[in-house]
Parts: sequence; C-alpha cells; structure tokens
Amino acid sequence: MRMTVPTVLGDIAVRCDGAPGAPALLLLHANPGDGRDYDAVLPALADHHRTFVVDWPGCGDSTAPEPGRVTPERLVEAAEQVLDVLAAEHGVRRLAVLGNSVGGYVACRLAEGRHAHAVTSLVLVDPAGFTAQNALTRWFCRAVMGRPDRARRLVVPLARAYLGALRTPSARATYARARRLPYDERRLAVHCAIWRGFAEAEFGLTDPGGIGAPVLLLWGRRDPVVPAFLDGRSARRALPARTVSVLLPTAHEPYNERPDLFLRHTLAFLDNPRSVTGSSHS
Repeated sequence: MRMTVPTVLGDIAVRCDGAPGAPALLLLHANPGDGRDYDAVLPALADHHRTFVVDWPGCGDSTAPEPGRVTPERLVEAAEQVLDVLAAEHGVRRLAVLGNSVGGYVACRLAEGRHAHAVTSLVLVDPAGFTAQNALTRWFCRAVMGRPDRARRLVVPLARAYLGALRTPSARATYARARRLPYDERRLAVHCAIWRGFAEAEFGLTDPGGIGAPVLLLWGRRDPVVPAFLDGRSARRALPARTVSVLLPTAHEPYNERPDLFLRHTLAFLDNPRSVTGSSHS
C-alpha cells in the first residue's frame, strides 16, 4: 500500500508493508537516494513490523515544488507531519525509527522533539549531525556539494565510494539511480539544498545525550562520508551511555552492502531494544 502525506515541502510518498497489528517502524533514507534503497532488507523487516518507508521531498515518488527549500531542518518538519498523519489516520502512535545519514539526523530530532513520546527506539545508520562544524566543513557543504555545477561532477564518484564493492543487486540498483542524478535538475537541486543545509546555523542536534528511547548505532568502518574514527566516535560520545554501538565492515550503507549483518543486529535490537547491550565489531 502507498499513501501520500501533504507537507511543508511537498507531497511525501510513504510505502506501507507488513501486518497492521505489528509494531510500527519508520524508515528514513539518505541523500541522495529514496525509499527503494532499503529494498534488500525491507521484506525481513516487514515480516516483523508494520513498515512505513518515506521518500524525501523531490526523491522517488515525492514532490518538491521548491527544491531549494529542502533542508535538513525542514525534513524534520516534514517527518513530524508524517507522524501526525500516521497517528490521526492510521492509529500509529508509537513506532521505532530507522534512519541513514540525513535520515539518521531526522530520526534523532524526532526523538528529541515533540514526538519523543512516540519514538520507542532508534536505529541510527551512519547518521549525520555528529560532524565537527568548522570553516572547512561549512565551505565544503556550501561551495562544493551545495553548488549544482560542482556537485554534478562529484555525486556519482562519491556514491561509488560510499556504496562499497557493489556486490549486491540492491547496491547496484542504488548506484544506478545515483548515476542518473546529474541529469535530473530538480533532484540535483534537492540534493544540493540538503548539503547547504548542513552548514546553516540552525542545523544541529539539541540534546542527543538526553534521548530517552533505546538507540542502536550502526557505523560502517569504511565510510568515506562520515568516517567512523571521527564522526562515529563523536556519536558514541554524544548519545546516551546505554547506546548499543556496532562497527560493521562496510561503507556508508550497510543495508545495501551487507544486508545479512545489518539484519542480524537490527532485528535483534528491534525485537527487544532493552535486552541488547554493549558495543561490538562485526
């Protein structure tokens, strides 16, 4: 089943799978990308959960009438509107949230904000929001990845790096979609607007250490975008002490590169978030 949610940024497409009575799970994807990026792991997740897979505005089947307005902070607003609709029209008042990259940032913000009571657990996959802000990172976000004339040259090689060895059909399909991005002006504009948003003064987590929901933090050891030894370490320090942290032998999207490992850790955590403890390497 598919549904459409009107938001501040456009009409957001949400794909719904799984049994109506199962625990709910919201999936938020990275930039660039869309909800299909989770296709390798979605069947297993939907066997255990009622899943809601979002396409961010301007991505997949979602619209973005004004691509330049699609910033990380406005994605948080849009995600809040999705939660409001899920509660009002579908009776989903409690749910786990799984997010990768900017999707992980939005997941954290949901768990910090007015929907904190609704978030039962968080699965953060190489999340944004833990990179040190300085002149260099702001310049890169604004003047390199934030400019379409420059980003169109970099987005494909960067995707090739963060997707790893492309050994799985899902990784190859995600890469094929990324290769089309430089030729899609509206989608490229959304991609660049999100990158520029990372340099805005209002971008940032309020109190990640105060998140009340159990957290599983998955990080790829070979992530070239948000390195495990920098951003991953910062995330482990900033998040609650009880956070379960797992370092995987992958790049930025472990659910594409090693869906088996991703599911092993994610399903065990979602099944009983408070029973899984400690940090580990896989």
